[in-house]
Amino acid sequence: MFPIAQVLWHEATTFTRPSRKTEPHEIMDNLAQVKSYVQAYAWGGAMSVVQLHHISELSLMIRPGDTILDLACGPGPLLLELAAIYPECKFIGADLSPLMLQHLEQETRIRELKNVSVLRDDIRTLLSLQDRTVDLVITTIALHHMPDEVSLRTVFQRVRSLLKPGGGFYIFDFALLKSPKTRRIIVEEARKVAPPITTEDYDMSLQAAFPLDVACRLAQEELPRPFLTSSCAFADFFVSFKTQSSTQRSSRAQEAIDQIWRKLPLSLKFEYLMLRRLRRHTNIA
Repeated sequence: MFPIAQVLWHEATTFTRPSRKTEPHEIMDNLAQVKSYVQAYAWGGAMSVVQLHHISELSLMIRPGDTILDLACGPGPLLLELAAIYPECKFIGADLSPLMLQHLEQETRIRELKNVSVLRDDIRTLLSLQDRTVDLVITTIALHHMPDEVSLRTVFQRVRSLLKPGGGFYIFDFALLKSPKTRRIIVEEARKVAPPITTEDYDMSLQAAFPLDVACRLAQEELPRPFLTSSCAFADFFVSFKTQSSTQRSSRAQEAIDQIWRKLPLSLKFEYLMLRRLRRHTNIA
């Protein structure tokens, strides 16, 4: 069971925050890393809880016929799930890593998905996409790879320019924890279900996260309003920015969510419920 009491204690008794430590590389170009990443996102793996959370949230945002852009999609674990649930929508996966995109293309062929295309491009510029051509922009656990605040601001600005009038966005990432002890606890929990190479990447990602106040400030300055900011209620573990729900959840989406839920072990079900319920929300008008 997740040691929430220890996390609460360490975060409450830590009064200085460590400096952000940027990732050594923006692009994951190691084959072993890519394979481990894919394994972590398999159902029952280390990222199952957040994956189900994303699908649950996005199932209230994706409308029939939408064009959805996944920024820094990696090998596309979320994109692939969504493309199967919404065959009438168009999905674009953008990333700079050839290995990641090769895996995504291979999986689209294996799963016979006809509504997915890939784009090798820098998410700060996305020169191959025209303004106001996307209905929904999503990016999950990826923006901490940005080297600095200027880059993060630029991504937010590009999100704004890409959206059609009335378009939406869903952004989810880590936030910088206050206590190194908290980070070590969380990493050790991940080590129980993830291979060593993924655990090491996870640790670096937590250290590379932007401070919550920085991410929120840049979002408020650059993203189109209104939107909802959500963060962890007991620690600066994650932050999310999303436009309001715009549709009803389809029966196909509900069936997919129910099927995933039934297959999750009790420990992951508990973590999922904790993630869903222990959040604080702020409306940005």
